[in-house]
Amino acid sequence: MSDATRTPPPDRSGVHPFPGIDDRAVRRRRPAVVLATVGSLGDLYPVLSVARALVSAGFEARLALSPEDCETARSWGLLAEPIGPSQADTAQRLGLSRDQIAAAVLRDASPMVNEVLLPMLPDLVAELAPLMDGAGIVAGTTFALHAALAAERAGLPYVPLMLQPMMTLSALDPPRARRFGAMAAQPGTALTKAWNRAIMGLGRATLRRKHLRGLNAVRAGLDLPPHAGTPLLDPGPSDVPLRLGLWSPHFSPPPPDAPDGLEIIGFPPAPDGDLDFDVHNFLESGSPPLVVTLGSIAQALGGADFWSEAVALARRMGLRAILLHGTAPVPQGPDILSRPYMPHAPLFPRAAAILHHGGIGTTAEALRAGRPQLVVPVGGDQPDNAARLERLGLAATLPIARFTAAKAHAALAALLDRFDYAAATDLAAKIAAETAPSEAALRLTQLARRRR
Repeated sequence: MSDATRTPPPDRSGVHPFPGIDDRAVRRRRPAVVLATVGSLGDLYPVLSVARALVSAGFEARLALSPEDCETARSWGLLAEPIGPSQADTAQRLGLSRDQIAAAVLRDASPMVNEVLLPMLPDLVAELAPLMDGAGIVAGTTFALHAALAAERAGLPYVPLMLQPMMTLSALDPPRARRFGAMAAQPGTALTKAWNRAIMGLGRATLRRKHLRGLNAVRAGLDLPPHAGTPLLDPGPSDVPLRLGLWSPHFSPPPPDAPDGLEIIGFPPAPDGDLDFDVHNFLESGSPPLVVTLGSIAQALGGADFWSEAVALARRMGLRAILLHGTAPVPQGPDILSRPYMPHAPLFPRAAAILHHGGIGTTAEALRAGRPQLVVPVGGDQPDNAARLERLGLAATLPIARFTAAKAHAALAALLDRFDYAAATDLAAKIAAETAPSEAALRLTQLARRRR
């Protein structure tokens, strides 16, 4: 993706990260927290939000990021250590474009884990080692396997940062994604619950079959014992003290069979930022537009006709369109405003509706805006996020492979006929009131102090 799609405006914040805590007591013991992530802006922004909350409270946040993400961190006023190759270097080494890499990961991340991530782990762990010195705790997202390994080698507690409800892998609130299609959506009987547990067990067995040998080879080279759990799902030693669910419990409450130690604390806000003069002028010169985005990595994955069909959808509905398209080519016209990137927080509340891919970061901002949504999942966790939005009555869903203006018009028009704006506004206010970065920072530092 272009630099333009990855450079955000500053993040919005303003509340004291630790209300009710004596500042002098906090400053007496300030354990450093190491934070790592790998992925899209939907992975990066929550980690940067937590880092800013830590810094605001007087703690040291040590960010371990890709070179490109380090640039984004600097735009937030944060320092970060570049870990691993740049995205451009990785793409060149694989002989794939960034779009091809994104498509492969969203379709099935397993080959990339085996062929790219696992072979890189020894070097990544070595690069991370200096950040462990004097740290009290390490936290990271799903694909930041190097952070979990580095924490284990240093004898530090590791906290998984879980970004999507799908990652609870609940048998009682099963993921609504392609690989989980055989599961009962509403397991109300002992038989359907047992069926779902069996399928989930099969899924774990599949992950172990695909990745455990390679991961254990890496662990052996790092003088670590064999992995006791399921790769990607059970990072580090078996006694993970805490798992932070960085989504709103109003979007998805904890299931009865949630992983041990899971605390769901809310959606960290994306950057606030400002809309430029031309955007303000466009918004003020007519009725609210249809806002269209496929996130930070999927802009070119909707097919050759996606953007033209999205504009045709807007025109069928008598709407103008704002297209956030990254580097993908898009139609032009007096009723269209296109940008590679635009901050979602000030834009989404001005939309008549939001057409998006269902990435968790975009989903969070669309919920916070309280606007109707048409979700066209590309892969990964996106179908599950879309299903949860549908359950709340906030979205219609159309697989991106079937997306046409006519089908999208029928789906969105039906949603608008039944859309409860008052309920959506009430939910938006509850989500906007969440203080997830502060809550995450508080729990991480408390745990770090207890371990000292």
